[in-house]
Amino acid sequence: MKSYILCSIVIFILFSSCHENSSIINSEEKQAGSLSLKIDKANAPSNVVKVTASLTRDDYGNITGEMNLLEETSADILFEDVYAGKWHLLVEALNENGTVVYKGETDVTVLEGITTEVNLVLSPTGEGTGSIYIYVTWRTESEWTDYVNNPIIVKDNTIYDKFGVGVSFALKDDIVYKMWYTGLSYSGITYVYYAYSENGLSWTKHSETPVLFPDSTGSWDSYHISSGPVIKENGIYKMYYSGWNDQYGEWPVGLANSGDGINWTRYNRNPILTGEGWDVQIRAQSIIKKDGLYYMFFTGGTGNNCRIGVATSSDGYNWEKYSANPILINEEPWEGNGVAFPSVIYENSLIVMVYQGILDTNTSFGYAYSTDGFHWTKNNNNPFFKTEDANQPCYKISFPYYLKTNNEYRIYYTGFDAYNSDWYICLTRKFN
Repeated sequence: MKSYILCSIVIFILFSSCHENSSIINSEEKQAGSLSLKIDKANAPSNVVKVTASLTRDDYGNITGEMNLLEETSADILFEDVYAGKWHLLVEALNENGTVVYKGETDVTVLEGITTEVNLVLSPTGEGTGSIYIYVTWRTESEWTDYVNNPIIVKDNTIYDKFGVGVSFALKDDIVYKMWYTGLSYSGITYVYYAYSENGLSWTKHSETPVLFPDSTGSWDSYHISSGPVIKENGIYKMYYSGWNDQYGEWPVGLANSGDGINWTRYNRNPILTGEGWDVQIRAQSIIKKDGLYYMFFTGGTGNNCRIGVATSSDGYNWEKYSANPILINEEPWEGNGVAFPSVIYENSLIVMVYQGILDTNTSFGYAYSTDGFHWTKNNNNPFFKTEDANQPCYKISFPYYLKTNNEYRIYYTGFDAYNSDWYICLTRKFN
């Protein structure tokens, strides 16, 4: 049998800034952008002379384009008036006789304000293999609006939350929104509180008393315990909380289980994830389940030198950190000394992350996108929400928690009022 070594064809798809066009659909319903497939002609298999591409979608006109690799100098196929939504992409590579020698197809979902990578494998019609890598970029003018009635949760001024509240994690449980957050007491001691809401805007506290305390037995979480992401499976709530007994030592992640979200039992009284080196101090920020595997996105680092990592688990109890961590580091001026507090949602086969840049002042939130949870692309228009966008007198904004609900996206975040040395919980919203 003969052996074939085939080069890959590389295509980049770029969506430019949106513009209105009513030739296909009402412009008030969708926004349009242009689509460019840039082809790496130099690395194309030698028998490929032309590439054709088509986008199809129910109730929309077909969009087609082609490029001759031998004659045309601008290595791209340009599509215009591509509207947001799910399209079916078909790419075919033809030889000099017009025979399709490579073919691949996939669904490409155009979402607002994100950048993602879609891998499309072109299978040959004969022997051997090849691949095309497609990068999709698009942009929208949709804005985040700070909730007019912020802050939504403030301290009760008890011994448990004397210096404020923050670090909130929310979920929608049937028709009820539920939130677990942290109260800051004297000498840096912290506690976990619980609140609930019918609309996720107006909240009722369960009690002035916390639902989770530092461990009185003197164990690893005997001094500091902070709320973490909560998931619900088979009627059981699982909270991946942070704790420590030495501010300058390790900050592991623990697990507590509950049948009602109020009464919690620590799992095994031992950490389920610890760190060393750059992530010796870990804070779990977000948990998702994708293709039967759990993903935990966490902040690692000490002081302002923070980075973002991920760990995976098959059962939610036993975790393994990704060998190539960190998955996100500070690279832009707005990110300051580090990046932290990743919160993700998973929809339409895409993982969207909101994270924070670490600065002393003017803190901001940015986006990053991934299809696998390990390789990430940052939004070109970061940051999308800054301290000055808050309608409260915030000196800092931090700890974003990203939530999709009904027809809107929400970020619950912690605001800090330097004048009163007070922490509180706020909300910003973006509607579909």
